Amino acid sequence: MIGPALALLLAGPVSCPQPSGAAPADPSGPVQTSAPQDDKPYRKPPREPLDFRGPGREEPEPDVDEVVLGWFGPWEPDHPDFGDFWRGATLALAQENAASGYRGKPFRLVPAWSESPWKAGIADLTRLVYDRHAWAVIGGVDGTTTHLAVQIALKSHFLLLSPGSTDVSADHANVPWLFSLPPSDEHIVPVLAGAIGTNAAGAFVIVASTDHDSHATLVALRRALGERRLAPAAVVEFAPLEAELPALAGRLKHEGPRLVVVLAPSTLAGRLVAAIRRSGYGGTIVGGAPAARSAFRRAAGPAAEGVTVPLLVESGPAGEAFAQAYEKRWGEPPDEAAAHGYDAVGLVAAAVRHAGLNRPLIRDAVRSLARWSGASGTVGWNALGRNDRPVVVGRWQDGRTVAAGR
Repeated sequence: MIGPALALLLAGPVSCPQPSGAAPADPSGPVQTSAPQDDKPYRKPPREPLDFRGPGREEPEPDVDEVVLGWFGPWEPDHPDFGDFWRGATLALAQENAASGYRGKPFRLVPAWSESPWKAGIADLTRLVYDRHAWAVIGGVDGTTTHLAVQIALKSHFLLLSPGSTDVSADHANVPWLFSLPPSDEHIVPVLAGAIGTNAAGAFVIVASTDHDSHATLVALRRALGERRLAPAAVVEFAPLEAELPALAGRLKHEGPRLVVVLAPSTLAGRLVAAIRRSGYGGTIVGGAPAARSAFRRAAGPAAEGVTVPLLVESGPAGEAFAQAYEKRWGEPPDEAAAHGYDAVGLVAAAVRHAGLNRPLIRDAVRSLARWSGASGTVGWNALGRNDRPVVVGRWQDGRTVAAGR
């Protein structure tokens, strides 16, 4: 029996018996609800780029001993979900300082983080901006932390460059200080919907964690599926509790879908996929963007093999050089998180060299430097400051993500 942390959301015709009716009065049983109702029409970005028209560009450059850059994310290389961002960022930092930093002064990456970022983490970020006078902040590492940090950026006027947020709702806050390196969910979900349509000749099920980013992807995916006239047999939203995964995996196998879509943070998604395979399920598994990261592979183990994922990075000479340096430093190939962490530091360093130590001018430089060639591919901004790089479908093969068809 699936525990109380799971909610089965009916989503159209099903190939197996489904519960129906109002939510049960017994709180210990599964909760039945209707499908999410927040799938509002996608808003296209404006044509004219957001700009900051306030003061500050005229301020003289101060004399400093080091150039402080903020980092709103974990700073442990082995953090279960976000360590690869930090690995890529620190590799870039070492290279930038080996190239004389900024006019001979070193860049310093100063973290502000807590596993409760909306409490201690955001307070630390505020102190970093006001007390340490960080010239720019790299973060957040996901949609939730980016939403938090952008509120400070709006009031305090500093560049916020996110290496990890795919949530397009942060862009729609219309804050000219925010730029995001990964393509948004609105670019990712058509790729997922295409993979579902190609592989799901029969019923398919979507399994989504209740965290902010997974739900945002779920809403966008349902919209993309609707445009293709594809309807899941069921949508299961579950709380990120380890003890629930075997029961959830068994339920999925029992229902017998041809394809399962897993939307969850990297480590949780990996553990769920491993549980699904241990249950004996042999069908196709499609993962969201976090399933394309090394954290997913580590958690899933052999079960990662063959999982279909969106690829958010492009191959190129800069990426090849980065991969060689990264593997030499960390002993394994980089993923998209590492590449985006690396590019975030490299792009901010390039903006500082171009503009000097002035927050509005650094913001302007990040906008003007596009199209910029990085380890993750070409960086180009839409009007809201989102990287407009295309997304393609790929899969896990021999411990690496490869483009479909290779």
